Amino acid sequence: MPRFLLWQASRQKQFLVGGIVFGVIWMLCQAVWPYLLGRAIDDGVATASADIWIWCGALLAVAVVQAIAGMLRHRMAVKNFVRSALRAGRLIGHHSAETGSAITATTASGEIVATVLTDALSLGSMFDVTARLVGGIVAYLVVSGIMLATSVELGLVVLIGVPVLGALLTLLIRPLHARQAAWREETGLLTTLGADTVAGLRVLRGIGGEEEFIARYAHRSQAVRRAGTHVAQLQSWLDGLQVFLPGVFLAFIVWFGARLVLEGAISVGELVAFYGYATFLVIPLRTAVEATQIFARGLVATRRIVDVLRIRPAAQDVPEPRPAPEAGAELVDVASGVVIEPHRFTGLVDADPDAAAAVATRLGRFADAEHEEAPVLWGGVPHTTVPVAELRRRIVVSDAHPHLFQGPLVEGLDVKKARDPEFTSTETAQLRAVSRAVEQAAAAETVEALPAGLREEIAERGRSFSGGQRQRLSLARALLTDAEVLVLIEPTSALDAHTEARIAASLRDARAGRTTVVVSASPLILDRMDVIRVLRGGELVGSGTHAELMRAEDELGHLYRSIVARSTNPAEPVEGQDLEAAATGAIDTLWLEAEQTGAIRIVRSRPDDRAGADASARPGSDADGPEGGADAPADR
Repeated sequence: MPRFLLWQASRQKQFLVGGIVFGVIWMLCQAVWPYLLGRAIDDGVATASADIWIWCGALLAVAVVQAIAGMLRHRMAVKNFVRSALRAGRLIGHHSAETGSAITATTASGEIVATVLTDALSLGSMFDVTARLVGGIVAYLVVSGIMLATSVELGLVVLIGVPVLGALLTLLIRPLHARQAAWREETGLLTTLGADTVAGLRVLRGIGGEEEFIARYAHRSQAVRRAGTHVAQLQSWLDGLQVFLPGVFLAFIVWFGARLVLEGAISVGELVAFYGYATFLVIPLRTAVEATQIFARGLVATRRIVDVLRIRPAAQDVPEPRPAPEAGAELVDVASGVVIEPHRFTGLVDADPDAAAAVATRLGRFADAEHEEAPVLWGGVPHTTVPVAELRRRIVVSDAHPHLFQGPLVEGLDVKKARDPEFTSTETAQLRAVSRAVEQAAAAETVEALPAGLREEIAERGRSFSGGQRQRLSLARALLTDAEVLVLIEPTSALDAHTEARIAASLRDARAGRTTVVVSASPLILDRMDVIRVLRGGELVGSGTHAELMRAEDELGHLYRSIVARSTNPAEPVEGQDLEAAATGAIDTLWLEAEQTGAIRIVRSRPDDRAGADASARPGSDADGPEGGADAPADR
């Protein structure tokens, strides 16, 4: 933890040093004020001397320097706070992306969110208060020397009394810290419950569990409220005592100093100066108490941040990584027996969609633990021995549950900064490349409906889009990576058959000559694959094209048709798909299956015989006319 704090300080040392320098000047200016005021009273007022104008000019000069130093100190303090807090948040964000599933396996998602939202800010507050704390310490030492040189008795009273007051106030710090830690823990639990509830809202509505989870959230939020109240109660005592105890101490200083004036030990101006010193020293005192609280919270927050950063990534480089294979290398998933041939479209089909998705995920190497017994060979080399960054650049996996991030749509889609080489303007080249990918993903209508088009600001998680719209935009984002190997998991599960057909056709053009793996049970997609790997429970049982497998009468053919038939049966619409689209998709895919198995033949009608074409497209009609031969092109 100290090493992390020192590293943070080294990253912003110019702002930290600047804040300390301006903080010391700012505090010293306040410390000099009582001395100058006392001299003005003694040399100017008491003796009616013209020197009063000199001391007044000195006071004015100090005020100007104090104002400038205070402004610059505040700027440095804000920069220190913002830089340290944002750097910590950014570190956690990058580390969360690198660790993958390992971070959520050991730490609740709500705890990670609370670390960014709360602990990072507590860390920033430590760097914010540092300049004022150092300035207060330096000013306290300077004032101590001045007071002891003027009056040893009064100087000792002030110098001993201020630390005693600070010690009394710090007695409340430890219990306050304990209550703050309890509040912090309750806040993390509430955030976790809220995130889980929102993520499972659709399921909760399906089983009628909204009221139960609302009650749980209300109970947890009341626990947070009670913990916050306990913190506020003790904090109020601390704030009140910070005003009351220094007030009593100042009253004692005035009484004791007045006695010394009557005895002739000090002058009236020196009494005024001592009162000013005592009043000023309340500022370093409060700063020290505040810094104690901030550092108590900050050290706990830093420990939590370091604990998150210590989580090892699920996939990390080996001590001596091997060079990545040349482009066009074959991928072999030993666990399932699936072979991904280069430059081809490969479909993965399993009765259990999760098993097929697991094979596809293993290709992307998201957790090295999955490959301990059976590796994935990339060009004959286990891909766990290849540098992770190189593998991520060349093998891209698009998950079945797409997420869109808040911000301009074009920036969220163009994560690899794609450019159209025909345009010299960077912005134009980017927009052109993104627009092409959007068209290939059949998402042009979605983008055109946005007021600002590709420059539209997207809401968090893309919640303003339907499930099908998010899926198409996510596909466009995957295409823009221009990856050597692109793995798509259920890329059209939320789409109707017409849109699926458009995407299936454009996907071939967009990925021509490159390796593409698609996990899907849609015949519209599978019909476009060069080869389909059929799995049972995540293990390869056979391969073939869609047409071959649809016509095969062996066990492999029956298994494949049973899997494909499930995707064609009318069912409840998926997220983002309405009833009409679901029904249309089911009818279209059933019709396609019947056509491909030879149950019906569809012919292109003549312009003047549309009724006949409509009749020939119905099961049981006579399709053997002049235009209805076996070689006639199908027209859906």
